Amino acid sequence: MTFKDQAAGLRQWAGELDQTTAADVDTPSVVTPRRDAAVSCSGDRALLVVGLPDGDTARVYRLLDAWRHQGQAWVGDPQGWRVVALDENSPHLATLAAQQTRWALWVDSDPDAFRRSYCLLRRLAERGGPHGLLLLHPRLGVSRGLLNNLRQAAADFLGIRLLMVRQAGQRS
Repeated sequence: MTFKDQAAGLRQWAGELDQTTAADVDTPSVVTPRRDAAVSCSGDRALLVVGLPDGDTARVYRLLDAWRHQGQAWVGDPQGWRVVALDENSPHLATLAAQQTRWALWVDSDPDAFRRSYCLLRRLAERGGPHGLLLLHPRLGVSRGLLNNLRQAAADFLGIRLLMVRQAGQRS
């Protein structure tokens, strides 16, 4: 199966799985984000991450460090981030989505990761989760085509925006 066939298959699968459009999904009213003392502390930046296997935040710190070394100045010191692994089934998801502005989705590199990630995004949309997430993937450059397909499916079917970081030496 070629990458093009995989992309078409993912879009078809997403369409069959979720016949609703972004307009059909109940979304909470717009709430001005504010700092939540339980998640964010003074002087640091909280990044809430869903989909992180075993809550292993060290993976995220390694990726942030790699991005910083590739010239992504916005990262700053990776240790200045407070990475919080959050289960998508958390009863506080909707509240945190209204209060926190920095969210990320970890997409692993195994063959089933993209299907799992789309299902996770669908659950987030159903439960009032965030509408924009930074895409975290250990091999972003290698899997860029599949990640673009996931990003497009999330936008088209769920109304969720996934942001991807450009890797060093990558064309637009």
